[in-house]
Amino acid sequence: PTSLRPEHWHKHYPIAKGDHQSPIEINSKEVQHDPSLPPWFVGYDPGAAKTILNNGRTCRVVFDDTFDRSG
Repeated sequence: PTSLRPEHWHKHYPIAKGDHQSPIEINSKEVQHDPSLPPWFVGYDPGAAKTILNNGRTCRVVFDDTFDRSG
């Protein structure tokens, strides 16, 4: 639906209207590699995932955060 396009996000998520919003533009010509940074890792406990939505452009996982699973 048209209402889900980025230009309409602020209607559902008011915080998305302003100077600090996603998606961001990354100018790859200005990116610099920092070898001191560790590899980026994303992981999650599938047992804590309430819903997983992949719309072909983004992936959203909603977690049951009733207790802390970090560690």
